[in-house]
Amino acid sequence: MQRRQDGSVMAFKETPIYLYSNPGVILVVENSEIKVHEDTLASQSGYFKAVLHTEPREFRSLKRITIPGVTKNNMITVLNWLYRAPVESYYARNLRGEQQPFSSETAHALKDIVKTFGFLQIKGAGRDYCKFMEQSLQERGVKCPRLGVEKPITQITVENARSIVTQLNELYKSGGSISGSAINNIVDEIARRFRTGDVILREVIEVFGKLPDPHGKWFRHISVSYARNLDRQLG
Repeated sequence: MQRRQDGSVMAFKETPIYLYSNPGVILVVENSEIKVHEDTLASQSGYFKAVLHTEPREFRSLKRITIPGVTKNNMITVLNWLYRAPVESYYARNLRGEQQPFSSETAHALKDIVKTFGFLQIKGAGRDYCKFMEQSLQERGVKCPRLGVEKPITQITVENARSIVTQLNELYKSGGSISGSAINNIVDEIARRFRTGDVILREVIEVFGKLPDPHGKWFRHISVSYARNLDRQLG
């Protein structure tokens, strides 16, 4: 199994879909060549369908396709998904090797992945990548003794707020969504922090305002959750 520089693997090469028949296409990505199957790519990607169906299969030899503007790492991420290999976390890591789900580096990594899926005209990946953010929002936090129960509260910094809004906008754009309880965790923390200052709320509003393509469903979900939280506070 071939490993990427960041430690993840070309897992698709060990899936039944890959092993069933010999690859008939070579992808040239950066300085690397990756052998893949035409049917797997063309059936799920509008980009590859257009490129590979330009001439009848019986009249061409092993096809070479150069993919411009896509990194090898992101191409492997896409191939792992197309071949139904286990989806790997896209989270960046710190110097200790710990995952940083809410960092700016993680948000940037997700934007690049979503951009690659979009460029290759592949739909549906967001639903699989949402599970990482869902888990992080459900698990990350501290115990809150004032509530009388051990309820997890997601701790959000200014950088976290920027990253979360950006990541969830990308995930919703690519067909994903997160549960109401995960969104409520975000809103609960924004409301809790608002009692001592409005810096987190202002950051969320500012990030939403600067998004070039805000997703309506994501904006609606967090707005409804915040309105309900405000109603509880006023009631």
